[in-house]
Amino acid sequence: MKEMQQKTKEDIENFYEKQSAQKTSDLKRWLNSGCARIPQPETYYYFEDRKIHNALELARLKPGAKILEMGCSLGQMTFVLNQKGYSVTGTDISPNSIDKAMLRVKHFGLENISFEVQDAEEIKGHEGEEFDAVFSFSAFRYFPNREKALSECFRLLKPKGSAVIDFPNRYCPWFSILKPAVFIKKHIHDNLFDVSLIRNMMMKAGFVDIEFRQFLFTYKELPSFLLPLLKTTDFILEHLPVIRKMSAIIMVKGMKP
Repeated sequence: MKEMQQKTKEDIENFYEKQSAQKTSDLKRWLNSGCARIPQPETYYYFEDRKIHNALELARLKPGAKILEMGCSLGQMTFVLNQKGYSVTGTDISPNSIDKAMLRVKHFGLENISFEVQDAEEIKGHEGEEFDAVFSFSAFRYFPNREKALSECFRLLKPKGSAVIDFPNRYCPWFSILKPAVFIKKHIHDNLFDVSLIRNMMMKAGFVDIEFRQFLFTYKELPSFLLPLLKTTDFILEHLPVIRKMSAIIMVKGMKP
């Protein structure tokens, strides 16, 4: 089992090392954009901002709160959280991704934001009860030992601190039907989840006051001129009780007692 888990970690690290290396040609454009946030299409920003908005509403943080982000990749969400006035530490298993994120921190002279190469299942160099919140966006789905990563979330949180994590919904037609139909290759070591499974994991790790939100039906890689249509579609479908259960994202918040 441990050998399989280690192989999964190595596969994920290699995948993102290669992906980050391919983006090297974009680095100059990122640094010259005038903003630390990675320049992306508006549909990407919409997708990311919806996640950040829901995470912050669930966590109910005070201004200046200290956040750890697990699986931050190139810092797509980390920089936005910092712009909103939070002190953020982004962690990722990919050294190349972290290097590129730190280059942007130094280039723009940012404060209260840092990036570290870390294994989410064993965060080193941080004492327990250090953070007001632990966030993770589109990362837990790939962790080989999610229970251990949740234990790290719990350890690092202050009492009354919140872990907010999102998962792909196994009942969403996009993952099971539409994605294969349009020949989009499945991400390596991807996993799908439902509310019951997530709740059990959170309770087992010791979290209480568990809350869920389900949202997003649209695809972030569609052309930006379709953004008004995407927003309208999400708004309508997210307000239909039965349909909402088939949304792409399940976000959970658990509090440390």
